[in-house]
Amino acid sequence: MNRSSKNESGFTLIEFLVVIAISAILLALLTLNLGKVQETSSVTSSADTLMNDIKSQQIMAMAGDKGSASSQQPQGLHIQSNSYVLYAGSSYNSGDTNNFTINISPYTISTTFPSSNLLFQKGDGMVSGFTAGSNTITITRYGSSKTITVDKYGALSVN
Repeated sequence: MNRSSKNESGFTLIEFLVVIAISAILLALLTLNLGKVQETSSVTSSADTLMNDIKSQQIMAMAGDKGSASSQQPQGLHIQSNSYVLYAGSSYNSGDTNNFTINISPYTISTTFPSSNLLFQKGDGMVSGFTAGSNTITITRYGSSKTITVDKYGALSVN
């Protein structure tokens, strides 16, 4: 008698589908986590750009636009919902052609500064009309946010 033994090796269909399902779940979790990291990184990058612009305005208030004391004048930022405006002078004038607008859409930006203006005094670069508790700027996108706090000397910190 010739008996043939069926000693087949391999995966059954059920085992294969279970492995595919587990792989899909792990891939979905990985994608969600990487998306969050990318979003946080993007908000941090926008906050860094804003901080650089703030420091640039402060330096121009202290040193003058051309690096001389004769060109010193107050410098400021006017905060809007999806942009901010760099301006020179003691107050924001929306019609001034020398204003420079930076659009940060799709991010939203908010502030606790009075009249949405951060103004640096000429010469010493201190924040004009500083009020403790009214000195933050927040950038937000999809629940991820960074808050920049400015002290009376213009020093910045980020949370």
